[in-house]
Amino acid sequence: MKPTLLSALWRVGMALLPWWHATPVLALAPTGQRPDSVLPPASVSARRALLPERMAVPHHTLDSTALLRRGVTDTGDALRRLPGVNLRDYGGAGGLKTVSVRGLGAAHTVVSYDGLPVGAARQGETDLGRFDADHLASVTLRVADDGRLLTPVRTLGAAVVELRGPAPDAVPHGLHGRASLTAAAFGTAKPALLLTLGASPRTTLTAAADFHYGRNDYPFRLRNGILETRERRTNSRMQAWRAELGAMHRTRRGGSWRSKLYFYDNRRRLPGAVKLYTDDASEHLAERQVAAQTAWRQRVGRGWEVMAAGKYATDRSRYVDRGDEWPGGALVQRYRSHEAYATAGAALSRGPWQAALATDYTFERLRSNLDGTRRVERHSWQPALSLRYAAGGFAATVRLLGAAFVNHAAAGQKAARNARRLSPSLSLAWRPRRGGLVVRAYYKELFRTASFTECYYYHYGSQDLRPETTRQIGAGLTWTHGTADGPLSLRLVADGYLNRVADRITGIPVNLFIWQTFNMGRVRIGGADASLDATWRPARGHALFLAAGYTLQRGADRSDPASASYGKQPAYMPVHSGSASLAWENPWFGLALHATAASARWATNEHVATTRLPGYVEAGAAVYRTLHAGRFRIDLRADLVNAFDKQYEIIRRYPMPGRAWKLSATIGW
Repeated sequence: MKPTLLSALWRVGMALLPWWHATPVLALAPTGQRPDSVLPPASVSARRALLPERMAVPHHTLDSTALLRRGVTDTGDALRRLPGVNLRDYGGAGGLKTVSVRGLGAAHTVVSYDGLPVGAARQGETDLGRFDADHLASVTLRVADDGRLLTPVRTLGAAVVELRGPAPDAVPHGLHGRASLTAAAFGTAKPALLLTLGASPRTTLTAAADFHYGRNDYPFRLRNGILETRERRTNSRMQAWRAELGAMHRTRRGGSWRSKLYFYDNRRRLPGAVKLYTDDASEHLAERQVAAQTAWRQRVGRGWEVMAAGKYATDRSRYVDRGDEWPGGALVQRYRSHEAYATAGAALSRGPWQAALATDYTFERLRSNLDGTRRVERHSWQPALSLRYAAGGFAATVRLLGAAFVNHAAAGQKAARNARRLSPSLSLAWRPRRGGLVVRAYYKELFRTASFTECYYYHYGSQDLRPETTRQIGAGLTWTHGTADGPLSLRLVADGYLNRVADRITGIPVNLFIWQTFNMGRVRIGGADASLDATWRPARGHALFLAAGYTLQRGADRSDPASASYGKQPAYMPVHSGSASLAWENPWFGLALHATAASARWATNEHVATTRLPGYVEAGAAVYRTLHAGRFRIDLRADLVNAFDKQYEIIRRYPMPGRAWKLSATIGW
């Protein structure tokens, strides 16, 4: 009787909701992917692609479907789900978000957008908050090196975050589009539009724009001894515009030419750190960036491949702090930077051997109304010679990076010291003929010069800074089982590493108002990363997707045995951190549950008792559904963020938002 009754109830329910049952969700697509999404990462679904490009270095990719299944809400959230990443988030939509990979600091993390690096000469670190995860095709993290032999030299950093824009490589002939509207807690709204034109079988044109507004007046709890009060963030409003124009043309013999024009404008109020007994935040920041880039890649003759690319970007920012303590009632700082970048290279393949030579040139100029940075310039030249041998499941890559930096300053100013260096790297990988196991090891040297802020900033910078030198050594494995469209697929990635930093650039306070920057740091960082991705399809139309990651990081300051920070964990580096998500897709809806966690951290290197930040676990959920109406596709999604209203801080005195909601609807045609 029970099976009969259940069957009858099932038929009645389906009769009442025929439109719901008839429209499949994502899991019913032939490969478990959205029809208009990018292909799943080759490192998950195609083991042959692991040799040799992707098997020699740790590599993690989240495409648009993976971002959805993990319940990712923004770009910073996407990256903190990956092992080895330490996110610095100042809270709220539009807040500054930077990432440090394996404890090396945000300045060692290169961010590239559609294949070319994003400039960050002034601060030395890129704010990932300006990139919207809802409209990214993929987010990729590469650690230690790049498995591709022919690539822009500046993307060969200690860690690289690759962001791919929303434009697909190929679309059917005609005009296609995607419009979305997002509403979220704390006065957040975000409309967006993407238009794609298939002008010819090999040419695609795109135009995209979005607007992001948020009050960010979220509540938080403020503790003062035994007293706890309920407060609300103030002076946090932001509004940002983005617009892109792009063109992609596929040439004959597998070549491509891509161009993009990018515009970004952000005007926001800065709430500042939470202070007791006062709420006098009065800081404002306006930023504007305009960038144009083009890249060409082509196979030529027998075994040759060539590439060339160029980019120009200009950034303007205006910071205002109003208060009676400043002459004239306000402190005003204006910055304007220019960057011209060019890269070119060629690669040759002969049997098991490959060789590549590439070179980059960058010109950067910064002007401001402050003493010390009225006009400073830097010329950078970075060549790279690479050689690879790959045969019989074994691959070895040797790379020699060169770099030369020449600095100039306006009359009456002292320029930062010039620098040059050669840095080698070696990566080895081996894959048995049977099974999905890949074993790898690598060694890499790298150095970075001080940013314009570290060199010239008023009452902070020093023109005598030496470059930081980093040595990375690590080993790991990747094991895969099954394929993405099979009944069961698994991917396990595990790595251990040791990083050493010499001449670490560190800011030291002289008094409450003046800091000085010195080369005084030697830091040793050891750790281990592990991630697991699993897909199980127990029945037709049903699929479970599990993603989990764990990071162990132990750092120690080895600068001066007499200092209070000697041997202690560096500031803002948790010993343990991790994330997990579980998604269930069925014929009616998709459900994703997720959580991220970090152990206790310290806000200072000296571990002063009052600067300890307790550990936290933040959990959330997402429900999503796809509907079809004629030629229109409708994607609906609802998110519950920080479901248990956990009060925590990533940066001391910058509280993160508590429980929040987010609703979005997207129409595609």
